[in-house]
Amino acid sequence: MSARMRIPASRVGPISNDRMAARFAYAAGATGILANLCLVALYVLLGHQGGSPEGGTLLGSAFHVAGSASDLLGSLAAALMIPVALALGGRLTRRRAVRFTQAAGLTAMLFLSVGGPLLVLGLLPFEVSTLNAVGSYMVLCLWLFLTNRWLLRSGAIRPRLARFGELVGAGALAGYVVVGLGLLLPWMSWPQLVVFGVGVLIGLPAWLCIPAWFLFLGRHLGRS
Repeated sequence: MSARMRIPASRVGPISNDRMAARFAYAAGATGILANLCLVALYVLLGHQGGSPEGGTLLGSAFHVAGSASDLLGSLAAALMIPVALALGGRLTRRRAVRFTQAAGLTAMLFLSVGGPLLVLGLLPFEVSTLNAVGSYMVLCLWLFLTNRWLLRSGAIRPRLARFGELVGAGALAGYVVVGLGLLLPWMSWPQLVVFGVGVLIGLPAWLCIPAWFLFLGRHLGRS
């Protein structure tokens, strides 16, 4: 190899890290999409069962399989996000707010990665698992929003990708907040149902786009 074609030694490490982070980002995105598809299948089966799945029937068994698959795949996707978050953290300044957000995001990913298997194994009650998932995803969305904002300001990733990450994080977080405010209204009243509907319309599309952002990030890191 000629001197002009030789890669500087100082660049070998960052290039290798980016490629490894790209693989994890691709894996997290693909696994997250599969988890979302299983979740959609779960609600479709729930609709066919009239809202109450019956054990022992074919649809009832498929419902439980889809639910377990969604929980396990979602946990795996969260675990695969951790190396990506660590790689992105290396591109940010070491300010206190950045360190705190990074620690909070990694903790949320860790809680999500263990919540699914514990639920499927029966070691974690459904109510506790739901609270863990909702709280952890809210923190994850906040991490996604702030991290992309800082990456946009520093120029560490492409502006379009960073703005998409900001939009996804902010939209999903806003959806959670609106639905949470709806819980303060009388249960199953028309105002509560309207607020729930608005929260779902705002948050669900953004939440479903989280895996897509990781896929786009993987493509960006693989080309960088």
